[in-house]
Amino acid sequence: MTNAMDFIDPANRLALLEQVTAEGMLSLKKETVRGNEYHVFAEAPNNLREFYEIGLLHGDWEHIIYEEDRITYPETFARANQLGNVLQSTYGIAKGDKVSFSMRNYPEWMFCYMAITSIGGIVVPLNSWWQGDELEYGITNSESKLFIGDEERLDRLGDRCSDVAKISVRSNNPDHQEFDFYKVIEGASEKLENPVEILPDEDASIMYTSGSTGYPKGVVLTHRSIIFAPYYWITLTTMGKAALEEAAPETTQEQMATLVSVPLFHVTGCHAIFLLSIPVGRKTVLMYKWDPEVALDLVEREKISIFTGVPTMSYEMVEAQKKNPRDISSLKDLTGGGAARPPEQVKEMKANMKDTNPGIGYGLTETNALAANNTGDVYLQKPDSTGFAVPKLIDLKIVDDDGNELPKGEIGEICIRGACTFRCYWKNQEATDEVLDSEGWFRSGDIGLLDKDDFLYIKDRKKDIVIRGGENIACLEVEAAITEHPAVLEASVFGVPDERLGEKLATMVSYREDQNIDETELSSFLAEKLAKFKIPEFMWFQTEQLPRIASGKIAKKQMREEAIEKLGG
Repeated sequence: MTNAMDFIDPANRLALLEQVTAEGMLSLKKETVRGNEYHVFAEAPNNLREFYEIGLLHGDWEHIIYEEDRITYPETFARANQLGNVLQSTYGIAKGDKVSFSMRNYPEWMFCYMAITSIGGIVVPLNSWWQGDELEYGITNSESKLFIGDEERLDRLGDRCSDVAKISVRSNNPDHQEFDFYKVIEGASEKLENPVEILPDEDASIMYTSGSTGYPKGVVLTHRSIIFAPYYWITLTTMGKAALEEAAPETTQEQMATLVSVPLFHVTGCHAIFLLSIPVGRKTVLMYKWDPEVALDLVEREKISIFTGVPTMSYEMVEAQKKNPRDISSLKDLTGGGAARPPEQVKEMKANMKDTNPGIGYGLTETNALAANNTGDVYLQKPDSTGFAVPKLIDLKIVDDDGNELPKGEIGEICIRGACTFRCYWKNQEATDEVLDSEGWFRSGDIGLLDKDDFLYIKDRKKDIVIRGGENIACLEVEAAITEHPAVLEASVFGVPDERLGEKLATMVSYREDQNIDETELSSFLAEKLAKFKIPEFMWFQTEQLPRIASGKIAKKQMREEAIEKLGG
């Protein structure tokens, strides 16, 4: 096969998979995991400590860039080992103990993750947007024996969790100097002194999800399920090269570089960027906070070749580049995850950045960021699809409310199965049983369909569908239609309470500064595209970017609450 479009045919995808997994690093075997049989990578490391050691094969290549700091792969490994030794000797962290941390996207975030998992501890990366009570919840609920935080997070925590030991990162607070990160690890060996046995299916991390109600749930991930993710993406990339009949890369190839624009405490930042960088030898460039202008400056300066963020970020980069062009010829992949991208944006991205491949991915914390991917020419062919799952490695199905599998083309709940799925929700068996069945199928809570080519189309969150007078309205469909208007940059659609109909549709729209749009104009535009009941009855317009949550996704819940207040609800 010589055409990436061959990915559209499921039989061709299977043939490509069998070609690239026939032998070597990506070879497959069947293994029973928690009572169910899955295809796993036969040559994958047994645990994350062994996985990190792959990074040493890259010699003195740069691994982490943060402002003026330039850290090589061996230096990353050395700092992680120093901390690992101190965690064992000074803080008494043993296999299975939890260590939580929260900070900006600093290099120390990566050192902490590597150190804790290398000694068999369970890493608990907490949301850096959380306030004091939320941080206390995460530390307490996870039963962490130690908390590592930067100045802002430690200040927020204050006197809470006084019985939990602390380590400070990049803090100027005099009260934090006695337990400063570099003071703590000073003089420690750069080789791990007391390695413990870590089996593939033992717990490695607890990552908290921001549930819509109640406290966040802790998603327990194993060493095997985490390592499965970067190996999966390498397999997908290798399949793409095989489809195009590209030669294997030379060992003297120029180093790739990626921009870390999303929080590392989410699976996209942690798995798709940080962890994937290790086996492929990528340089990871950290940003202090998201700014499309700064991002483009870094692309130019550091010769960034791959960008992964929420879709709005890549679109903002396109807009910023149009206003202030740079030399971004190094940028080849402009991918997104964590949210949907309107089809119109896909076409505009390709039109304005002709040398880049737009891409989208779909996954959840519970699946280690895996489920489906769509990129390149295939994405342009099916721009409203989040892509396909690699056969054998991940299974997808659509079910009705009773769990019965639905035929192709019918809308229902998306279910995912593979060695990538989580083990359980931490200390919450009831919540685990609600979404994870005995056969290993995870009910995602997302609504979608599979087409005849097994491409996945996400229609909405199960709990976010607006029901107006008995009619189900997929917000994603309405958002996509609004975004087709040339004046619109982005839109968020949600339901607001209504006594007669149950709910009415509302939208918040961000539009271009040099254009005008109002309710009359947008309603007329949508009338040609949508049924009348799908056109929002309440509209608000602004030139500012729509508000975001910590992951970079649009803050729909916040906007809905503000809209209800404006309407006197």
